[in-house]
Amino acid sequence: MQQLADGNWMVGWGGLPNFTEFNAGGEIVFDGQFPPGESSYRVYREAWSGQPTEAPAVAATADGATTTVYASWNGATRVSRWQVLSGPSPRDLTPVLSTPREGFQTNVTIPTRPYLRVRALSAAGRTLGSPATIKPAGG
Repeated sequence: MQQLADGNWMVGWGGLPNFTEFNAGGEIVFDGQFPPGESSYRVYREAWSGQPTEAPAVAATADGATTTVYASWNGATRVSRWQVLSGPSPRDLTPVLSTPREGFQTNVTIPTRPYLRVRALSAAGRTLGSPATIKPAGG
């Protein structure tokens, strides 16, 4: 068992692949299980921060006057917002939108321009990663 800073308790069930977090009142607040064939006799609940080594993923499809941009970064835990830049050339891009990250993939619609790029931003506005500039499909 591990006592957590908030007063909860994390329990690993020994040779079983299960683990459970209880609050101070004994109610289950988190319950998990390792995948088949995996197990651990010890479980810890700790803060984790992921910074992938690969760049964020971006795709876009243009449909006339608008372009839908799809941005994601598998494993990145510090992305707070996505900034979208677009312009007439790869070297002439300006910010057109900043939007909160929404789950695994964030989708936004912007006015169609020939080129675009996204930036993954931290809560403080620092750029965490940015893939190469792309041309939207269909545009």
